[in-house]
Amino acid sequence: MTFRKLAVLCILIGLSVSAFAKSEESVRHFMFVGEPSAKAWAMLARNPVDRREAVEKAFSKLGGEILGYYFGLGDGKNYITVTLPDDNEIIQAVYLMRMSTGLLKSYQVIELMRSDQMADALKKSNEYVRMEQEMATKQ
Repeated sequence: MTFRKLAVLCILIGLSVSAFAKSEESVRHFMFVGEPSAKAWAMLARNPVDRREAVEKAFSKLGGEILGYYFGLGDGKNYITVTLPDDNEIIQAVYLMRMSTGLLKSYQVIELMRSDQMADALKKSNEYVRMEQEMATKQ
């Protein structure tokens, strides 16, 4: 491989990594936890199909992506992990659209963070604790 080809390849790889990093920053990760109501279970039993496809279409229209769609064994809740655009109005709209259907007894949205972000948060927390302790000893 010539130096020129290698340089072009390195530039293309760098651009791809940069685009991936930017796209990761523009989405947020969530887990939706829903507890179906008796009405929902009756509907599901009458028409036992994989609901993931229908949910994927709805999230796709909002610019999101389904990462996982699960039902918990023994608790009957469903757990859906998704990415959504970094837009609080869209995120709240997704939450609100489920509330008025009567199909859920309870519903929770949990924003997720990567483990490397948690490590960074822990480091910052340690810095803040040290700063607070230093301020307390100076008084």
